[in-house]
Amino acid sequence: MTEENLAPGESGDPVVVPTPQRLRQRGEFMASLTFRPLDSGELQRIASFADTEDYARVEVLSAMRTALGQVQTMAPDSPAVRTLIKAASHMHDLRQARGALESADATDDASVAAQLRVYAVVAYGRTFGSNARPDLATFVELSPRDSELTARLKVVRNKYGAHSENDMTTTTPLLDLQKEVGGNISILQVTGITVDSPMPHSFVTEFAEMLSHIIEQLTAALQPLKSAVREDLTREEITAVFDDPQPLQFVTVPVAEWEPNARRPAYPASRFSPVHMDTGQETLNASITR
Repeated sequence: MTEENLAPGESGDPVVVPTPQRLRQRGEFMASLTFRPLDSGELQRIASFADTEDYARVEVLSAMRTALGQVQTMAPDSPAVRTLIKAASHMHDLRQARGALESADATDDASVAAQLRVYAVVAYGRTFGSNARPDLATFVELSPRDSELTARLKVVRNKYGAHSENDMTTTTPLLDLQKEVGGNISILQVTGITVDSPMPHSFVTEFAEMLSHIIEQLTAALQPLKSAVREDLTREEITAVFDDPQPLQFVTVPVAEWEPNARRPAYPASRFSPVHMDTGQETLNASITR
């Protein structure tokens, strides 16, 4: 779609470039976009500046929302919101599983590919047996073939991905022997060799195909859950959060405070769960489920 064809309230994609030297004091990067006002008036072009590309992009989108009278806020707590959270959180794991398989296909390193495929199995396995949310099958209808493959994937996850209990991984001790001049035989070295068999390609292909259509199913299943959130909010509640929005924010804490045994609280307290930032490392992985 060209900018001239933008409908009221629509915008083009943000464009981020290094800030021109004469404006560099405002930030290292400049993001700009074009949008059409809600009154169908002339196209408007706005720009924002920040010291990173991501922040510049966020700033210009925020400026556009303000110009259009839009507000983005975290949703107030309700039963419908909690149900949406449980369903949408599965999408993150499904996408991670599919992304791992796609990355495995893109690499020429067989060892890396094998590890990525195992991670895909582990990520998919998180959608079942959780104490924090219902199983994926609560929100999508698995076919008999999907259910059978899921059962096999659970075994692979439990016996191979998370533990080493099946014959895909075997360890054999070897002896390096040396016959000496006098006829005695000595042991030069004792070695343990572990052979790790990859998952069959046909199995991985079937897994990838299942992920694609389950993601499509969950996308469709989320639509009525989103509608329920709309219907669950009263006009007074909508006005209240519009007048006092709660922007998405992350509470960053030093990685030294990380505790692997910590459990995330339920919404809305989970909005303020800590994000452990490791200095110099990108530790935040977010996905948007529309």
